[in-house]
Amino acid sequence: MSISAFLATVRGFSALDTQTLDAVATQLDEVRIPAGEHLIRRGEPGDAMYIVREGELKVPVFDDTGRVRLVARLESGDVVGEMALLTGERRRADVIAETDVVAVRARRETIAPLLDEHPPLARFLTEVLGRRLEEAGGVERVGKYRLLGKLGEGATAKVYEALHPGLNRVVAVKMLGHHLVYDATFRDRFLDEARTIAGLSHPNIVQVFDTEKAYATWFLVMEKVEGTDLARLLDQEGSFAPDDVTDILRQLAAALRFAHERGIVHRDVKPANTALDEDGTIKLMDFGIARRFTRGDGTTDIVEGTPRYLAPEAILGRPLDGRADIYSLGVMAYELLTGRAPFHAPDVKSLLHAHLNEPAPDVQTARPDVPDGLAAFVRGALQKDPDERLGDWGRIDALLAGGDAADAAMEEVDELVVRVRFRPQDRERVERAVDGMRRRLQGTPWLDLATADLARHAQPETETRRKGWLARLGLGTTASEPVVTRAFQKEE
Repeated sequence: MSISAFLATVRGFSALDTQTLDAVATQLDEVRIPAGEHLIRRGEPGDAMYIVREGELKVPVFDDTGRVRLVARLESGDVVGEMALLTGERRRADVIAETDVVAVRARRETIAPLLDEHPPLARFLTEVLGRRLEEAGGVERVGKYRLLGKLGEGATAKVYEALHPGLNRVVAVKMLGHHLVYDATFRDRFLDEARTIAGLSHPNIVQVFDTEKAYATWFLVMEKVEGTDLARLLDQEGSFAPDDVTDILRQLAAALRFAHERGIVHRDVKPANTALDEDGTIKLMDFGIARRFTRGDGTTDIVEGTPRYLAPEAILGRPLDGRADIYSLGVMAYELLTGRAPFHAPDVKSLLHAHLNEPAPDVQTARPDVPDGLAAFVRGALQKDPDERLGDWGRIDALLAGGDAADAAMEEVDELVVRVRFRPQDRERVERAVDGMRRRLQGTPWLDLATADLARHAQPETETRRKGWLARLGLGTTASEPVVTRAFQKEE
């Protein structure tokens, strides 16, 4: 039997397509181990994985005193050494042939290049590694952080509580699921989240401290919030009092304003991504699909976010700015006040159609005790056209402070648009200057300051360039049927 045909009989490998199996088989060789000899020695460098083809092996497992606690047995079809294949760590146990053994060997230097080319193989091997970690008691240490226990698990990541021994700081450590390590989209998004939040130091945004790579995956080290998310609280309470909703919205508005002023759109504002800690502070979490402001008149068929909270321009694949987050915040406000989202439908397509075409129900009809200012915020935030949507943070602050629509009307203001064109090597200097301007202007009444990185241009006098370098960006949208080919995070 060929190596490819043998792999097709092995659990896990049997799920791979013929092309992947054939590609893997060309990189494997067979080894023969006489009875009583070691296939693997504890402490040796890890450079290969083995699949038992014939014969039996034993793996002595020792306790803390050095005594044999149990002996694991391996036989045809069993896989051993996959930890070393993916991580390069030294062997943790002896593997000894009890009979003459024939095994198929996968060397690290030949298999590693195949993992990017063949995602099914990468998923299989990393899933095996994930199971091994759990069977061995789980991950115990990541870099300098000692893990204390698992806090939760989702479709893409596990979250652990951990301790930084030197600082005596308790943190949350988010581990990218092994099945996604070689999925470039998810891996890059995971790392983008770290880079995005690391630059957003604000009391209402969960802070990222560090990243670590270990156990063949990535870890995100972040602030641990002592509390719970608003989705769970909403399930328990049914709805919140208007005063409590106002407090929540004012804190979220502060977080979003801070992010928007730095050119970042969250794109997934919802109760499940909002935590309430023990002292009443709201924390905006999960910037996994956050992006810089986009500009131009192009569209995309890749729509990301949670359908219940998606702004119309996001559904249509239009370029997004901070007004998309304000729409999501309006949906969330309506839900917190009434216990139900403003739009309902039996399926995702119908729900998206409602966001695009159906008028939002009036929050004061559903709940008459909502103050006028809060109701005006919800109405303004749920406008379908971003050009007509409530988008001025000074006015939002006034509405949430208890004003009504008339009271919150902005007094006459001036607008100053500044264009900064610079060489790539001067980027750091320019960014420092812009950050300094933000700090000096912070607290100015009615100030609405936004910046956008409009990317590098090889030809500075193109038509796109001549149309203006505006700090406040965004296009209108028209309600029409969306074309969506790849979308959404799991509906909460």
